[in-house]
Amino acid sequence: MAEPVDGGDGDRRLIRRHDQFAKRLLDHAGNADAFLRERLPPSLVARLSADPAMDRSESLIDPILAELRGDRVYSLATKDGFPVLVWAMVEHKSSPTTDFLLQTMGYLHGLAAGGAQRRVNADGTVWIVPAPVFAIVLYHGVDRWTLPPTLGAAYGLPEEMLRAGPLDFGYTLVDLANLPDAGLSGHAELQAGLLMLKYATRDDDPEVTLECLLGAAATIDLSIVRIVVRYLFGSGDAGHRNRLRSVLGRILPGQEDDIMPTIAESYIAEGEVKGHAKGMAEGLAEGLAEGELKGRAALFIRILEQRFGEVPDAVDLKVRTATIADIDRWIGRILEASSPEAVINDPAH
Repeated sequence: MAEPVDGGDGDRRLIRRHDQFAKRLLDHAGNADAFLRERLPPSLVARLSADPAMDRSESLIDPILAELRGDRVYSLATKDGFPVLVWAMVEHKSSPTTDFLLQTMGYLHGLAAGGAQRRVNADGTVWIVPAPVFAIVLYHGVDRWTLPPTLGAAYGLPEEMLRAGPLDFGYTLVDLANLPDAGLSGHAELQAGLLMLKYATRDDDPEVTLECLLGAAATIDLSIVRIVVRYLFGSGDAGHRNRLRSVLGRILPGQEDDIMPTIAESYIAEGEVKGHAKGMAEGLAEGLAEGELKGRAALFIRILEQRFGEVPDAVDLKVRTATIADIDRWIGRILEASSPEAVINDPAH
């Protein structure tokens, strides 16, 4: 979870780490299975068994990439028992990257090989068969998605050459900007989370964005408003409790004092609020921010060690005394940098 958005000149988006929020959303019980079955091609979904999707990310995704990206890998079974993999990629940039198809080819190749199985045929021969992998892209950027839906379409080759069998793959695109709010999902928890991703990606004034988000939720259902508010209250990304109540008062006059205590009580019941000496909102924000900062710094240092080996004491100290905003900024450089110092030394400083 990210630290609260301040009222100054810092990062004022409602969600700072979109990929991290998306991972938490998909990790919530039932959300991933609902998302896959609602958005994968109907021809595939029709062949799936009723068994829920199983998260295979830990065994099939590099730990460093798992932290830097919002990707998840799930296994699903068909009705005849044949397993398939689904790679769910969360694309949170403002526009699709130009090397998306090249990166996708690499990931699909790695997942297919990592999930390969031994197949014994009726005639006694044995094959090692790569796992069938389906790709689904959850995109919530602000620019139009312009990339072709298949690798074959990007080659620019004549149709007869494509039929001759060059490497090809396709993916399912879930572009939130082109989906109606009420049609984001039939699963309330998932619908509220996707609504968050759809509206909170922008860098607009946080109160304006917050009002648009809660207004969209209110047109769907009051239960969606409650879930959205719970996300905002728990993550701290919506800023102070008073701002949230103020916007609720404009969207749902007279109901803000009913919704806010309900959200707070749910956190007490789930054990999310540990301290009772401070006021509930202040204690939650401070406790989560402190724990998140220490955990994020420790994890980032481990990633640096995996990437570069031993981390110099000066780098270790700078990371452990950094803000979450600093660490979030440095994470984006870790794959391109040549040393730990290059990761954390900002050109402007």
